[in-house]
Amino acid sequence: MIDAKKKIAIAMVMLAAPLGLGSAMAQVEPGKLARDTAKDYREAARYPASSHALKKGEADPIQEKRVPTRQTRRGPDEAEPAISVWAAKVSFEKGQPVDLYATLETKGKAVRNPAEITGEIVSSTGGVTALVAYRDDGKGPDRKAGDGIYSARWTPTGIEDAPAASYMVRVRARLASGDLREAAGGFLYSDPAAHLTGHYRDFLRDGNLVITAEVEVAETGRFHLAGTLYTLAGEPIGFAQAAANLEPGRHWIELSYYGLIFHDRQASGPYRLGTLALSTTNRMPNALNDVVADAYVTHPYRVEQMRSASFERPQLIESARRLELDAERSEREARQQ
Repeated sequence: MIDAKKKIAIAMVMLAAPLGLGSAMAQVEPGKLARDTAKDYREAARYPASSHALKKGEADPIQEKRVPTRQTRRGPDEAEPAISVWAAKVSFEKGQPVDLYATLETKGKAVRNPAEITGEIVSSTGGVTALVAYRDDGKGPDRKAGDGIYSARWTPTGIEDAPAASYMVRVRARLASGDLREAAGGFLYSDPAAHLTGHYRDFLRDGNLVITAEVEVAETGRFHLAGTLYTLAGEPIGFAQAAANLEPGRHWIELSYYGLIFHDRQASGPYRLGTLALSTTNRMPNALNDVVADAYVTHPYRVEQMRSASFERPQLIESARRLELDAERSEREARQQ
C-alpha cells in the first residue's frame, strides 16, 4: 500500500511552481519525494493487487481493522476527568448482544462512583433506538465490579432489514459534582448473507499457495473473503483477498497467496490461516461476519516450490516511471538555478 500522505505531498510539490510556492517548498530536496514514492510503487508492483507479503513485525491487517476505537473527550477547557467510550467489537452479527463500555479517568486513573452514566443508541437516520444504563457491578457484561470500567448491554430487536446498519452511541456521565462529560462512539450491526462452513482445502497452482474456503450462501449477493497467513510460530507473513458473486447454496472461494511471499519471508510450511474475514458487499455498509481465528493449517511446503518471480503490476510500474521522470526534471531544474 502507498502512503496517502505521500501522494498528497507529491501533488503539492508538483503544484508548487505554477502557484508561486517554490520558496515554500524549498526545504524539500528536489525529486526526493517523487523518487521515494516511485520506490514504494515498484515494491508494491512485485505483487498482484489481491495478495502481498507482510513485512517482519507488521501487524495483521484484518485484526487492525477489527480493533474497536476508543473515543475520548474532556470537559470544558480540557477539564478532567475525561470520558472514554467504546464497543466490545467493531461489528456484531445479528442475534448477538451489543456490549458497550465507558471509563472516566483523571491523569490516567479511573474515577469511580459517578452519579450515573447513560447512553442513547442512535440509528443512521438520527432516531434514538434505545436507552442503556452503564454499571460497574460485575454483572452481565461487566467483568469486574469496582474496576472503573462501566458496562452496558443492548440486545437489538426489530432493527431495520438492511444487511448492515451503523449505530452511534451517545454517552453522558454525570459526575458527583453535577458536571457532565459526553462522548460518542459507534458500532456496526450485521446480518451477513453467507457464513463459513469450516471446511478448507489447500494446494499449489503455478507456484502460488491456494487455500479454498467453503461458504454457505443464504441469499444471492457479492461476497469478499480476506485471510492473513501465519507461520506455525505465530508470525503473520502474507495477506490475500478475493471476491465472488454467488447464488444460494454451498460454494468455494479461493485465496491465492502469491509465491514471492514465501521467498521474501523465507518461510516454509505448514502455514496457519490465522485470521479469516468474510463479508457481504451488496451495499454499504458491508455486512461483516465475525473474524475466524486459527481457521486452518496447510500441508507442508518448501520455499523452493513457490514462484519467485516478481508480478510487475503494469499500472504501478508506469506510475513509478512517470514519478522518476518528474524527479529527474526537478533535479535538473534545481541544478540550473
